[in-house]
Amino acid sequence: MRDLIQLIFFVYLACLGFWRLRRFYTAPLAAYAARESAEPLSLSVIIPARNEEQRLPALLDSLQNQTSKPQEIIVVDDGSTDGTEAVARRYGCRVVHPESSEWTGKSAACYAGAQAATGEYLLFFDADVYLAADALEYVYPYRKKGRVVSIQPYHYMERPYEQCSLYFNLVAILGLDLGRWRHPFETQLGFFGPCVLMDRDTYLATGGHSLVRDAILEDMALGQALAKRKIPLIALPHNNHLSFRMYAEGFKKLFDGWSKNMGIAAQRSSLWTILIISAIMALSFFIPGQLFIALVNANLPFMLLYGATYVLFAGLLFVSSRRIGAFRLGSCLCFPLFASFFILVLVRSLVMQLFNIPIEWRGRRVNIR
Repeated sequence: MRDLIQLIFFVYLACLGFWRLRRFYTAPLAAYAARESAEPLSLSVIIPARNEEQRLPALLDSLQNQTSKPQEIIVVDDGSTDGTEAVARRYGCRVVHPESSEWTGKSAACYAGAQAATGEYLLFFDADVYLAADALEYVYPYRKKGRVVSIQPYHYMERPYEQCSLYFNLVAILGLDLGRWRHPFETQLGFFGPCVLMDRDTYLATGGHSLVRDAILEDMALGQALAKRKIPLIALPHNNHLSFRMYAEGFKKLFDGWSKNMGIAAQRSSLWTILIISAIMALSFFIPGQLFIALVNANLPFMLLYGATYVLFAGLLFVSSRRIGAFRLGSCLCFPLFASFFILVLVRSLVMQLFNIPIEWRGRRVNIR
């Protein structure tokens, strides 16, 4: 009976989490949009790039094909050792370099790009982002002086190992307290780094990325720093206008990348959000564990109960995750494996932080802290 009560409690919290995900992707956005204007976009696109020769052309191609053109495209070459700069110049982009040799990394590149920008608004893109032809038309109307807008792109995948990102994507959205009933898009816990829009005056007045020059997870850290300065943060769904492919280089890059980025937003979330994420993780082990026990004991009623619960949980995972990215039903049916991988990466990240073990990332040794 105690196990059944635990199951019902966990299922309730998990369903609340899945409902939040659904609300984030389906709630109306009209209240956040500015009035339409026929004026050209006063927009500087800024792309921090280090050794992005292979991925940069897809983003620059999609920028050239936009139905509304930005004022300028700035590629910040952060000490690349490949042909990143040559690719950017071939597409007619402005190329700038961070001025400080002591401050390196994505935050330094973003800051250098903002300093060089001339547009009224700054739009930061990671180099692995790809845009639909009307993506800038989708993003730009949500601009507002003194406010930061971020978007998590659709997670495009090609190879089976990329499905290992399933739980990381769920936690990334839920951890920002998104999908709540009254304020589904508002957060104070950070923002999505792949696409960030804010006005240049606010960026320069607050110091922008210089506030988080030592942060590894600069998007979370900068969002929290701006929230402390009473700058509103909103996060919007991609609505199929933006996509990206993370860690296409191979499984090791995915393993290292998520280990580096395991600054989970839920550590500063509301109590409800912490309980929701904990319930989803707990169910990911509790359900298969109880099903295994029922099978070993040949307990038919519990085999049916936990078998049905297993399928229901996998179905809810699939319905929620397919809005986030190209996650497959088969992957969701194998959720215990992917939950175990999530825990493995989390433990690895904590050990690396505890013992100050660096990780190799894009030709640099990065300490996780």
